[in-house]
Amino acid sequence: MLKSVRDKQVKEELTQSLQELPVPASLLQFAKDVPNMAESLPAIPARRPTRQRSRKARFTIAAACALAIVASVGAAQVSPTFANMVKGLPGFSGVLSWLDEVRGYDGVRNARSYGYEPAEPVVKQFGDVTIGISDVYLTGDKLSYKTFVKSDEIKKNAFKRDNGGWDADWRNTTDYLFHIVDFKEFSGGGSGGIIMSDDSTKEPIYAKINNFALTPQQVQDFMNKNPKELRFSVSKVQPGQQNAEFLFEMSVPFDKSQWREDLIVPLHQQVEVAGDPDLPSFTLDQVKITPTNTYLDVKIEQGANHYLEFRQTGDYENKLGPYLTDDKGNKYPLLVDRVQKMYDNAASPDEQDGNKMEFMSSPYFDPSVKRLTLHLNGFQLTEKTPSASFTLSPGEKLPKTVRFKDKQFTIVGTSYKKGYLWLKIKKDRPEDVRLGIQFGIPRDLGQAYQEKIENTPELKELYEPHPGVAVIDGVARSERPEDDYFEAGIRTPEQDSYEITMMRNANPIPLQKEITFEIRK
Repeated sequence: MLKSVRDKQVKEELTQSLQELPVPASLLQFAKDVPNMAESLPAIPARRPTRQRSRKARFTIAAACALAIVASVGAAQVSPTFANMVKGLPGFSGVLSWLDEVRGYDGVRNARSYGYEPAEPVVKQFGDVTIGISDVYLTGDKLSYKTFVKSDEIKKNAFKRDNGGWDADWRNTTDYLFHIVDFKEFSGGGSGGIIMSDDSTKEPIYAKINNFALTPQQVQDFMNKNPKELRFSVSKVQPGQQNAEFLFEMSVPFDKSQWREDLIVPLHQQVEVAGDPDLPSFTLDQVKITPTNTYLDVKIEQGANHYLEFRQTGDYENKLGPYLTDDKGNKYPLLVDRVQKMYDNAASPDEQDGNKMEFMSSPYFDPSVKRLTLHLNGFQLTEKTPSASFTLSPGEKLPKTVRFKDKQFTIVGTSYKKGYLWLKIKKDRPEDVRLGIQFGIPRDLGQAYQEKIENTPELKELYEPHPGVAVIDGVARSERPEDDYFEAGIRTPEQDSYEITMMRNANPIPLQKEITFEIRK
């Protein structure tokens, strides 16, 4: 149980990390985490995510991009075809092939195949540094772009990690930041890593994808100004420094006449969930189709004590996870599932209970596509606070059967070791790895115990996190498939009798449904 200040900090950090795809150890792992993506993307290690803040900032997404070089020092060059700018230059063959893969899932390849690229790329060289901005796309409520940096410092400090990916010693390397100028209020950020060229030059390039959420009104106000460009300020942070030093402003040419508005289709379609004790139904609220991606908003009851997760990894990877198909047989896998109001005290004012799902690519430019079908294989439900409890005495007779919501489980063993009460729970099916329940102690007792831990050196040392050791959080899980039981460790003072709280945690809910909706007449 965490103190209120730390509790809020952890929740905010979790919210930031879970509102977008987590930063992977490499793009190869990222490919495995995204359905139907290529399994042979060039791997790069993810650098610590950087967040651009303009009053608020809240998500990370791992990716990278190509680097362009120009011949004339100090001059900016513009080209509608980014690949043509670097074609034939030493060091960029691997980057361009990787960029081609990236564009396959972020929607850029699809948009460009229809000639849609309203913002042209720009590169600039000064001294030994070459920087650039490419794949700039503004939709009705989002701005995304790829940035790239090449410098002698990066080349000098690049090194190969044990996993085969490349990184750089950023303690001795100048960092370059790209900030939005035309929008003052936004939330978002990005992260990236090093791509090492596959030719004889072995040129390292730092590449990054940025995504920033805007309001429709912000975009409309921007378009009302009849813009000819999108502006970015470029600054640098030197090794050992905290403050950024402004360098110059880069303008990306923007053609308003080429810009397309999003296609938004209200649905308000209810989906029944038979037999679940907490979730009788949820609503498909609207579908939004942009030139690059397809979005689906899901709403649940306002003020609900739970949230849903549709995109799964780990234990339930490929078992749960929705996707879209259109009436021509094209498939749109789920890319991102943004959970809204996962933590109420960390939610933004405009969030509503539910999910915002983003699917790869889009039928925007194909008017012959009239319908989309959502394929639902299930999801997971997690409660925000405990909803039931039971008492347990160390000396009572076991096994003990406990009923919780729509399920019951049997405790076959208990023990108290090193500050934790351990529950051993019978596994009904060998293949299960989680019970779907998180155990704890009442909030007031937990807060009092946390204060005691902070003021007792022996207890503080006992619960101090250790590298490589998983945090014990009360979630009942099975670490080894051959075990016929789950285990849950509950942080608590030793007592003669315990009140154990329960809440659903990543509880899988199978749901085999196909829901078709019309997007065009």
